[in-house]
Amino acid sequence: MPAVLQILLTGVVLGLSIAAPPGPVTALSVQLVVSRSWLSGWLVMVGATLADGVFFVLTYYGVARLVTPEERGALFVVGGMLMLYLALSTVRTAGRRGGGALPSRSSRWSSSAAGRSPFLLGLSIGLTNPYQFGWWVAVGASMVSDFGPSVAVGFFVGIVSWTLVVTALVHEGARRYQRLAPVIAYASAAIMVGFGVWFLVVGLSTTML
Repeated sequence: MPAVLQILLTGVVLGLSIAAPPGPVTALSVQLVVSRSWLSGWLVMVGATLADGVFFVLTYYGVARLVTPEERGALFVVGGMLMLYLALSTVRTAGRRGGGALPSRSSRWSSSAAGRSPFLLGLSIGLTNPYQFGWWVAVGASMVSDFGPSVAVGFFVGIVSWTLVVTALVHEGARRYQRLAPVIAYASAAIMVGFGVWFLVVGLSTTML
């Protein structure tokens, strides 16, 4: 196998390794797909992908390794509070729905979370997501060290491909089974609450030690 193709495929696999595991970004994206539009949900993931781009650059220049445990703990706290806020906004939006129908165009903007730019929301979550940052410290540093910037193409192809597949599947499911929309919204909120509490516990225990 040519070296270029091997690096490309390795990048794709590593991109999937950070994008595929369910997390707060996926939970919020799914919620916006069913409550607003496919594009809104996908833009959340695009924003988080840009955060990965930022971490890629920081890792390449060795900046990510300079972050202290206390600073990482503070990142957990910020990420946890953001997750809980978004979970509350998601529950409020789901509670406004009647009969499981998808909301009207005007009501789609009523939630404080959905009314913001989905892209900026995704970027904010990506930059404050401890899992995402931890992946770059643990795996991303080795990836960049072994392959250099040439792995970036395959890496981001893997991430973007995953975002397109996931949001398309959720959108199609929500379109066919509209009564599942509130269920999906509440499930997404529960996932965000779980991550939020976990992030806060880890962050506070780290910063208070």
